[in-house]
Amino acid sequence: MIRSIDEIQSLVRARSTLPPEQVEDVIRRRFRTLPRRLQRALEHWPLAEQRVLDVGCSFGHCLVHFGPGSVGLDNVPEHVAFCRSLGLDARLADVEAGGAELEDASFDAIWISDILEHLDAPRPLIRRLAPKLKPSGRLVLYMTVLPRSRLARRAFAGRGFFDADVHHYQFTLETARYLVERAGLVVEEVVPHTVPRALSAFAPTVFIAARPDAAADAHAREAEQRNRPS
Repeated sequence: MIRSIDEIQSLVRARSTLPPEQVEDVIRRRFRTLPRRLQRALEHWPLAEQRVLDVGCSFGHCLVHFGPGSVGLDNVPEHVAFCRSLGLDARLADVEAGGAELEDASFDAIWISDILEHLDAPRPLIRRLAPKLKPSGRLVLYMTVLPRSRLARRAFAGRGFFDADVHHYQFTLETARYLVERAGLVVEEVVPHTVPRALSAFAPTVFIAARPDAAADAHAREAEQRNRPS
């Protein structure tokens, strides 16, 4: 069951250890509404009932809506402390450098939202985290992509999507799928955000859902072996 925004705001005000003025600022920036991307994801996948690994959980504005036993990873101590004050299970981890030690591989889903574009090595991150999924689990990525439509590229240029200055990579839908597949998963679905599926060529942001696959994982391992320096 998805928590209401009023419920979440009450929880933050009651349990956060930050000064009141800072609490209100965090609510304004992170908990004022349900993020559109999260609302879309919760409508499409049963993340609110599932044990989710939230990679880059920040203040927990997504983590708080996921199912029992969910875990957040973040590299900012203040973010982790804030999440813990709300009763959330958050771990301090430099995700790109190796992540956190997680006790088991029992997550129903891994949620990675608006992170891969910022990393120096996005594929190794997925490779490290994928084994934490159950065999029936699902990786859900939310990311910006360069629209296929030239008209859309012009329309969204300079608006902080695919050409944001803080992005190290500019993915297309094809290269994003290739990244996931080379990490040893099988893409099961691509869901455009903010536009209907029929207009997916115009989408500057998408969800990519992928599942573990033994054959794809073996292929990824073989490729890694071949590419290692002798």
